Amino acid sequence: MLFKGKKQTDIIVNTFLDMKKIILIVLLFVGLKAANSQNIDIMLPSEMPRESLIHHKTFSLSYNTSYALPSWVAYKVTNKNVDKTSGVSNNYKEDPDVNIRAANKKDYKDGGYLMCQLLNYLDVMHINDATDETFYMTNIVPMKLAFYNHIWLTAEDLIRLWISTDKGFEVFTGPVIKADAPFTTMGKNKVSIPNRYYKVVYDPVNKKAVGFVFRNGKASGTMKSYSLPVDEIEELTGIDFLPGLSEEEQNAIESTVDYSFWNFELEEELK
Repeated sequence: MLFKGKKQTDIIVNTFLDMKKIILIVLLFVGLKAANSQNIDIMLPSEMPRESLIHHKTFSLSYNTSYALPSWVAYKVTNKNVDKTSGVSNNYKEDPDVNIRAANKKDYKDGGYLMCQLLNYLDVMHINDATDETFYMTNIVPMKLAFYNHIWLTAEDLIRLWISTDKGFEVFTGPVIKADAPFTTMGKNKVSIPNRYYKVVYDPVNKKAVGFVFRNGKASGTMKSYSLPVDEIEELTGIDFLPGLSEEEQNAIESTVDYSFWNFELEEELK
């Protein structure tokens, strides 16, 4: 009887240990899922085939290893005013969530292009420990100096001026890949050099959206001259930017630009 009792006890103990292992495995899986879950409360564009969907504290992105570029970066802009005098260390580094071919700083050496952020660190400086992630190489793309200074930064400034509610805007941006590939490349990792970049700005409160397509290297023109309906950018990129909306809502928002809503005259304040 004593032997049987011990055997039963061993069975109970082993069963308990097995259950404990299962629970730990489940908790680990849940933890990993949480670590890779979306951290920003915005509607994300469509997932792209054979690309890596990555989530960080203040932005998400779809990374295309074939071109060493993100197809899109999604983030929120909520600050109307940013302090451009507040410098930060340009600590460009590899994205810890990418374990496949990606760009690094050496690829840009002698390439003739700036290392430029798709999500500007200025737009997340009000969030603790957020600026560091904006220097991940998955958020970095090659741009010509004059284009970056005169066009890209002006577009970012205009978007900030447009903010009228606490919710701000949801912004989706990246290189035009589908319509423009293949590209010339640079560096050991063959980083593609995009011909064009796009921005899509969505106001979730007023259900309005506007798109932009810019040519990399062009340094003149008004923001209005670069604007176009979101539908046209979706055609160029193959990306559905507002998949969470009904088809009726998408048609109404994406088919045209409401110039009575998007005040392009504010660009004069930036000169």
